[in-house]
Amino acid sequence: MSYLRQSVSLDLDTDVTHQCYLHNTRDGHLIGIIEFTKPSYILKWGDLEYFRRKTEEFSVMPFPECINAIIIDIRNIASFIDNEVPIIPWRLLEEDCPIRLVVPADRLEHYAGLFEPTWLTSNVETAIQEIRQFMDMFVH
Repeated sequence: MSYLRQSVSLDLDTDVTHQCYLHNTRDGHLIGIIEFTKPSYILKWGDLEYFRRKTEEFSVMPFPECINAIIIDIRNIASFIDNEVPIIPWRLLEEDCPIRLVVPADRLEHYAGLFEPTWLTSNVETAIQEIRQFMDMFVH
């Protein structure tokens, strides 16, 4: 007797894409940068799950070590997101790792009411500089 099995897919129905980058500080800290792109304005469950999966996966990937800080670039997401969107990795929150959200300059005020205002910036280079200064002050 064989048991019935139903084929399923772990692929998500989403138009969200991402790119990942790494930045090493002079003291060997690893800053992860993940940039999301979503051209459509409507957020679906698959989009939210994609954000969660990719940021969580990125936060624990050994590159040779796991990242010590993260920059999440959401400038290319057409729709507005809120603090219910699972975009911040739990590991980094629990370990009080530096986090920056890069948002469009014209949406800074909107996102300041939803996320920790010290996390927000509108420029990736500024985010890298802020995290480097923060992390390096503990060493020098």
